Amino acid sequence: MLKRIAYLTVFFLVILTLPVVSVAQPMGRGMYRGSPYGHYCPGMQWGPYGVRKPVSTVEQAKQVIDVYLAETGQKLAAGNITEKNWYFEAEILDRNKTVIDRVIVDKRSGRIRSIY
Repeated sequence: MLKRIAYLTVFFLVILTLPVVSVAQPMGRGMYRGSPYGHYCPGMQWGPYGVRKPVSTVEQAKQVIDVYLAETGQKLAAGNITEKNWYFEAEILDRNKTVIDRVIVDKRSGRIRSIY
C-alpha cells in the first residue's frame, strides 16, 4: 500500500510539473535568437519586420527596407528593387555591394521577409 502511494505521488508530481517545463522556453524564439536584420523598426507605425501599412511604390519599399536595415548596424543597403503583383522584391547588399539576401515587402501589410 505504501509503495502504491509513493508511485501515485511521483506520478502526480510529474503530471503537475510537466506543463511548467514545457512552457519554459520563450514563445516563438526557438534556438535562433533574433532575426537576421534586427527585429523591430523604430517609431509607432512600425512593427515586427516592417511597417503596419500598405506600401505602394518602389520608393516607399526602399525607404521601408533602408530604415529596417539601419537598425542592424551592419551597413547593409537595399539594392535593385522590382515590383511584382503582390509585393516588391529587393536585393540586400553588404558594404562591398555584394548581394547577400533577397527580401520581399508585402504591398498590403508592409511586412518584410527573406526569400532565401
